[in-house]
Amino acid sequence: MVFVSSIRRAIQQRSRLFLPTPVHLPRESKSNSQSLLQEAAIVHSVEHGFPQLLPLGVRVLTKLKKVIRFEMNAVGGQELSLPAIGRRNMWEASDRWNLMHNELFKFKDHNEEYCLSPTHEEAITKLVSSVCKSVARSNYPLLLYQITWKYRNEPNYRHGLLRTKEFLMKDLYSFHRSEECAQQVYEQVCDAYERIFQKLELKCFKVPADSGLMGGSLNHEFLGISPVGEDTVLTCSTCGRGSLTNKPQCEHTEKVEQRAIELGHCFLLGDRYTKAFDAIEGSSDVTEDKKPLIMGCYGIGLTRLMAAAVEILTPRGSSDIRWPRRIVPYQVAILPPKKGSPEEANGNKQTLGRLLQLDNNEWFVDDRTELTIGYRLKDCQKMGVPIVITFGKRATKQNLCEVIDVYNNRTEYLSYEDTLKFIQDYYSVFC
Repeated sequence: MVFVSSIRRAIQQRSRLFLPTPVHLPRESKSNSQSLLQEAAIVHSVEHGFPQLLPLGVRVLTKLKKVIRFEMNAVGGQELSLPAIGRRNMWEASDRWNLMHNELFKFKDHNEEYCLSPTHEEAITKLVSSVCKSVARSNYPLLLYQITWKYRNEPNYRHGLLRTKEFLMKDLYSFHRSEECAQQVYEQVCDAYERIFQKLELKCFKVPADSGLMGGSLNHEFLGISPVGEDTVLTCSTCGRGSLTNKPQCEHTEKVEQRAIELGHCFLLGDRYTKAFDAIEGSSDVTEDKKPLIMGCYGIGLTRLMAAAVEILTPRGSSDIRWPRRIVPYQVAILPPKKGSPEEANGNKQTLGRLLQLDNNEWFVDDRTELTIGYRLKDCQKMGVPIVITFGKRATKQNLCEVIDVYNNRTEYLSYEDTLKFIQDYYSVFC
């Protein structure tokens, strides 16, 4: 067939994708994303709270990291990487070795006690403390972030990627010489979070929240409406704001109570951790100026956000995933005619061949031509591919591409040139 000889290495072949048949589908799960991600072979399973992400899932996470990195860098963040393992004495300095006792994976090695870190306030503050006496004032505010795997001994793991024992997280930590500076950066990072969720096509509510074991004077959660969410938010149709049930934000009385998923969380921590680790602004020789730095921390769980996006954007009852278009696993799928069909014999081989010569790793060709176009189209829809190009009877007869806009439920019959323009225009809004 023409498409077999025309496929370049840049175009991924569906027959070579590692998409194993799911073997542990959830039973009667309230989570829409849990079953959809497993049925589409994006996540293999989340057995006992430990996720197994397949290649399509890694592609989604890679794109999600790009969106988040852009905004973190834009507010002055610098990326680093901290160890996943923390020593007991470090966690005891903040008293969280005991306060978070049941949430920590603890272990011993050569008579030393350690834990797998569920968060890194202690580690980053210890790092800053070790160098802050030589850090120039011009380095403040200092914003450091990482995107790493975290571990929490979660007894109630459930809903697939929404609550797990192992999860990928972006955590940003900020250090300041004054409360005023810390407050300014806090607002800037909160604004960056809202831009991230806008880029991901997710409507969210920024609501004041309780600080819990993190501590601090100010914090906000960013919540997305979903029936599987574990938070309850009151939304006001008059002012468009939301609030937790115990923290009303507006005076209007008519509010709707809805379930919501936490998409991100920001904290202004004050000097709780910097005082414990003696992280001070040390460029002055005057003793009175040597005060603990003011700290903020800002978290987004990427694996949770990936699942939350599917929960929020995919209509309930649908078997077809809807992704934020910036993070789709593939942007375009090409479906050649079925082997032995009239469309294969009389098909538009020149146009198909030109498409397959394109150097684009955001496209793939479903080369399983022993299957019907309809069957392969359904597979693309389950995977969440927004644009599918097929070569059915009408397209073949008119020497055109049948371009299916899956998310908007419309079909266009376009020339090769117009097909490329359609795809370029479609994604220019989102990417």
